[in-house]
Amino acid sequence: MNPVVGFIAPNNNIKICLEDLFSEEILNGKLIIEVLQWDETQILEQAKSLNEKGASVIIARGGTYDIIKQNLSITSVHLRINTTDILHALNEAKLLKRKNYLVLHESVFFNYQEWSELINVKVELVLRYNKVEDIKEIIHKIRSLDENAVVVGGSHIVSKAEHQGLTTVFINNTKGSILETYDQAINLAKSLRDGEKKLKMLASILDNVIDAVLVVNKKGYIEHANDPARKLFKVNSSGTPQDNIQDVLPELELIFEVLEDMKLSNHILKAGEFVLNVNAVPLEIAGEKVGIVCIAQDITKIQSLERKIRYQLHQKGLVAKRTFEDIITHDNSMIHLIDAAKEYALTDFTILIYGESGTGKEMFAQSIHNWSKRRNAPFVAVNCAALSESLLESELFGYDEGAFTGARKGGKQGLFELAHGGTIFLDEINSISLKLQSKLLRVIEEKEVMRLGSDYVIPLDIRIIVASNEELTEKLINNEFRSDLFFRISVLELRIPPLRERKNDILLLFKGFLQELKLDKTNLSPELEEFLVKHKWQGNVRELRNVAERYRLLKDKEKYVDILGYGQYTRGKEISLENMKIDLKEMNRMVENMVIETLINQGIPKKDIASFLGISRIALWKKINPER
Repeated sequence: MNPVVGFIAPNNNIKICLEDLFSEEILNGKLIIEVLQWDETQILEQAKSLNEKGASVIIARGGTYDIIKQNLSITSVHLRINTTDILHALNEAKLLKRKNYLVLHESVFFNYQEWSELINVKVELVLRYNKVEDIKEIIHKIRSLDENAVVVGGSHIVSKAEHQGLTTVFINNTKGSILETYDQAINLAKSLRDGEKKLKMLASILDNVIDAVLVVNKKGYIEHANDPARKLFKVNSSGTPQDNIQDVLPELELIFEVLEDMKLSNHILKAGEFVLNVNAVPLEIAGEKVGIVCIAQDITKIQSLERKIRYQLHQKGLVAKRTFEDIITHDNSMIHLIDAAKEYALTDFTILIYGESGTGKEMFAQSIHNWSKRRNAPFVAVNCAALSESLLESELFGYDEGAFTGARKGGKQGLFELAHGGTIFLDEINSISLKLQSKLLRVIEEKEVMRLGSDYVIPLDIRIIVASNEELTEKLINNEFRSDLFFRISVLELRIPPLRERKNDILLLFKGFLQELKLDKTNLSPELEEFLVKHKWQGNVRELRNVAERYRLLKDKEKYVDILGYGQYTRGKEISLENMKIDLKEMNRMVENMVIETLINQGIPKKDIASFLGISRIALWKKINPER
């Protein structure tokens, strides 16, 4: 869109001059001309009409310019009267051979004394005015001095003087001054157009920003509000300030602190039904603080979204619940281990955790995840020993539709993909086959995974933590574990000591478990404390918790309490062996039945079980069904 200039011509002569000078501009719509109407109300209507027709800048002279500038917010340019224009008018007045009176606005620079000898034109008085209202009194004064006077001046002067019956000479503008003023006006119009374009672009950008943005002046009035702010705070759009921040949201008054060089960053604010995260900075123009830019983020929606995401992750079991604070210990070796784990958590290197079953390897893995920069991303835990090789492979790597018989329609994401951006914990990695070890090595080295039945790779951003309940170096010697994989996963190592080596923690943990189980009194007898400390705890912390749960249920019973499940504890008495009988035959039968039951639960065919035990299938059937 081309910039447009409006011109209020003082008279028809100047209009004709303008039409001659700017015929092309008028034809192209760049210049719109109106002839001056003498009434002030009409002048203002003329200016408004030009603005409505597209003129962003209006050119006017003398009093007309003053009227527009004082009453309207429309940009205007003053068509000034220069010395050349005045000298031409005085030479014209000289021909009338009367007394001449020159009336000029205070802003017009002209020193008659400097020019009087050169032009040879006598001027009785040079009179100045500041406001259009002053003109009437000036004309009245001239008429009282000389009814035959010639009044030389601009359009308003001439109009008032002629109304009083005086002879007048109008000060016309030369073509040079008109051209110069038009150039000034058209350049200003171009700047306004460019500025308006930038403002619209900025407003469009701000309206598409998710956060609410307010521009507030020093008095608290909202100068601009983007679309999210208008919807959130129910305020008007940009334009003339109408809403005050104190009325809209009194809680936001704290943003004025930034005018006193105080910082306001990520301030959480409860405002009505909303929870806002507020940031504010001073708005400076030419080094002066003229207002404040306030950015308010409605985190009620974010909190809702976060709750939804967390719910979905919980539903999938992809959240690490444990932290280092949950690891209860007074043991120095454990304290040093936790410190090392915290340092390791700050890196992205693979971590190998050694520990017997029940020592808390997954608790350490979850704690490392929650201490790391990936704490807000998924945590995926996999027990490699709990799944068969084929099932573990499909779970880890995922598969495409039709990859194998029974594959889910549409395929399935693997656990590596689900852990993208977060951490995957592979427990009992010592149990995976050599085939899976090679595929795992590629994932670690290339940070990419290929689904079963697929021909493309998926890039990954994951942290891998693995755990083993036996020494991998021994499996290396027996060729049961790949050396290249071992060296990739053992960049950082943590070795969790068994509970029997942390005797200071046994009673601490036991009492802590009792408190978790809502047991009011956790005082233990000296005999029980001694018994707990001396026990070997082959199941480590997991076994200790099981004992605590059993103790919670049975401690108040007035009889011997088998808190360990395989030994007796009595208050103030020792275990007697006098009446104890051992039936080896019965014991062998019990062990045999336990082995058979375990193998059946693992899905091993009965003929394989019979072969393993060295008995016939009929004998096996009888052992399973002794009553038949």
